[in-house]
Amino acid sequence: MKKILSIGGGGAGMMSLITAFQLKKDAFEIITLSDEEDIYCRCTTPYIFSGGSTMEDAIEPDSLMTQYGLQIVREKALKLNTTKQEVLTDKGNTFSYDYLVIATGASPVVPNLPGLDLPQVLTVRTSSDAKQICDCLEANAQTAVVVGAGVIGLEMAGAFRGRGLDVTVVEKMPGLSPHIYDDEYAPKMIQHLENQGIKFRFDTELKEITKPETDGMAKEVVVERNGIKESIGADIVILAIGVRANLDIIKDTPIKTSKYGIVVNDKMQTNVKNVYACGDCCVPLYAPTGEYIPSQLASSGVQQAKIVGFQIAGYPIKYNGSTSAFAFEVLGKQYAAAGLNEDAARKKFKWVVVGRADTTSIYKDMKATQPLEIKLIFAGPKMRLVGYEAFGAGVIASAELASFAIGLKLNFLSLLKFNYISHPSLTPWPFMNPIIMATEDAIGTMMNKVKGFFKKVK
Repeated sequence: MKKILSIGGGGAGMMSLITAFQLKKDAFEIITLSDEEDIYCRCTTPYIFSGGSTMEDAIEPDSLMTQYGLQIVREKALKLNTTKQEVLTDKGNTFSYDYLVIATGASPVVPNLPGLDLPQVLTVRTSSDAKQICDCLEANAQTAVVVGAGVIGLEMAGAFRGRGLDVTVVEKMPGLSPHIYDDEYAPKMIQHLENQGIKFRFDTELKEITKPETDGMAKEVVVERNGIKESIGADIVILAIGVRANLDIIKDTPIKTSKYGIVVNDKMQTNVKNVYACGDCCVPLYAPTGEYIPSQLASSGVQQAKIVGFQIAGYPIKYNGSTSAFAFEVLGKQYAAAGLNEDAARKKFKWVVVGRADTTSIYKDMKATQPLEIKLIFAGPKMRLVGYEAFGAGVIASAELASFAIGLKLNFLSLLKFNYISHPSLTPWPFMNPIIMATEDAIGTMMNKVKGFFKKVK
């Protein structure tokens, strides 16, 4: 019986083992080494604070995984020997393997600045983080500073504001990250959140955190903008600056990495035989451009893990690549994106055409209807879909379809064949489907460009 060993207790590592087990029952002995205390759904974290979930519901029992024959060993992997095919743990135990899955995930970035080790200065990753944040809120925190205006930062800011806290978001960049939003949608999200009472400090850098000589949680967050320092009072400080791949286990091994993580091919294999990597620690194929870049999304990690499981079980299924598709909701507005934004597409491709749709979440004559805007970005000589963005309400249906189309490299003629559904309380009007509207808009734009070209030739 072959041994499959996974390093990492998140969804990616465990799902790879479960997939292999389901495809070839009784063919493998499967073990995961996890240094996490539980199986925690970290995506749920902001909703615990906003009241949409609870800590109890977000922590899953081990039986969720062990029912598939997976053995969870709560020990930290310290050293990997790829020649002997062995892993040494912090408890002095050695685990051998025939197949190794590295799914060590990523850890929050914490700058080396004074005061970041003070109580109530927290990151957002583990169940322990979430419990500490809950404790602060239950201790009647009134003010919060969130450092970082990425997805996690905005979700946390929204959750705190929804509870009535005074919230300030500090961001080093001049605006919301262009890797997440483009210039068309970023101002709309900022305006929405400012209307809800969230304050932003852009072009502002965190310098230190100090604690006055008083009781309680009060702190001073010292920031700097244009050489001028100011202090922002806060009972709780959230560091949402980003994450970095956990790569300690591959130190002194021949496993190839880039500056972002472990390099894998379209089979999720590393350069070392029988060693795979998936999830936040790896650098997989990116479908829109064919490059290899990190995706660091739960959905991407699970999909990559399934490819690993298929490969180990002997099924030659390859990974089509990540589209970096994601969606989130904050204080009543939703945002979703997949693939390249317009600016990035224009830097990568000579030919770019954009299509837009202004529609509604459900039938326009329904009382609960809300606005929905989407943008499709087509590029290259075949005008294939390479990017998507949406803002408003009801984004998921179009976001998932766009992500699927980007992964399959479909062009706008293929999207026109989309057979969609319409229903008053579930979709826009039949003639206002956002994907079709935006595709038709893009085709119209391209035809006008072609006509203009021939007029110039004449």
